[in-house]
Amino acid sequence: MSPHWMFLAALAFAGVAAAEAPAPVEPETAPLLSEVVVTGEMPGPGLWRVSRGDNELWLLGTLSPLPKRFRWRSDEVEQRVAASQLLLAPPAVDFEAGVGRIRALFLLPSLLGARRNPDDAKLADVLPPELYARWQPLKQRHLKRNRKVETWRPLFAAGKLYEEATEDVGLRRRDLVWPIVEKAADRHGVAQFQPKVPVRIEDPKSTIKAFARTTLDDTECFALTLDRLEADLATMRERAEAWAIGDLDLLRRLPVADPGPACIEAVMQASVFSEQGIAELPQRLREAWLEAAEKALSEHRSTFAVLPMRLLLGKDSVLDTLAERGYAVQEPE
Repeated sequence: MSPHWMFLAALAFAGVAAAEAPAPVEPETAPLLSEVVVTGEMPGPGLWRVSRGDNELWLLGTLSPLPKRFRWRSDEVEQRVAASQLLLAPPAVDFEAGVGRIRALFLLPSLLGARRNPDDAKLADVLPPELYARWQPLKQRHLKRNRKVETWRPLFAAGKLYEEATEDVGLRRRDLVWPIVEKAADRHGVAQFQPKVPVRIEDPKSTIKAFARTTLDDTECFALTLDRLEADLATMRERAEAWAIGDLDLLRRLPVADPGPACIEAVMQASVFSEQGIAELPQRLREAWLEAAEKALSEHRSTFAVLPMRLLLGKDSVLDTLAERGYAVQEPE
């Protein structure tokens, strides 16, 4: 367990690009949804083609969550990976801590304790009454046996609720696509590269302690998560099914109540992290991937890449940027 666990809790929300949130359903009338069922093998979305001259980059957009029992027909992807010289992975943060691995293990209790509200406050103490009232029926439905969550910061309580609620309707957030793509690259001897952005935390123990004492501005993150679970679970299912059959037009049209930006902002604006350059991470990750993609296009006849769909369909997508830089971009048929 490393000091970036806290960021992952927030970054995990950022699975879909932000859009106007639909009006929330009143808690007492929020529908109980049946489990998502996808039968047979599904093709998933087609591939984008980015090219300049004879060199090309084939790009697959991924989505989370997807149906638990989803079976992906990956023949086309297998063929494209096999014909490539490089598999380009999504960008990642390379956290470095000024401690050895053995010493880092002793940070775990402090790290887990940082989930709790400062001064032993409970959710009822830190949330507006109307927001806590909306939380209770959702917690009863999806976290009935979890009492500790009432002592957690709104950011982490919202993350746990989101995780359990999506599981309850037959969706799972675990990546179903990348392991298949990676195995295909291994089978065909295709080299892999993952762009990384380094972040060094010199004194993780002190950083965690400072974070544990810091009050986060995470009420908006909590409220938007409830919006999504009250009004967006059905739409979430539709998006998963649209991805499974490769319907990009429907993916573009479906509304999203996305708590991701607010949750990420709540963590990044904590002074203990903003002082270490954390606030610039999303842009740095985007630029690291674009740099790696352009390098691959200049050096290899064919490259295969995987990115979250939100970076391909959202406003100011990486595809828009590549087009502005003179590359030809073709959408899937």
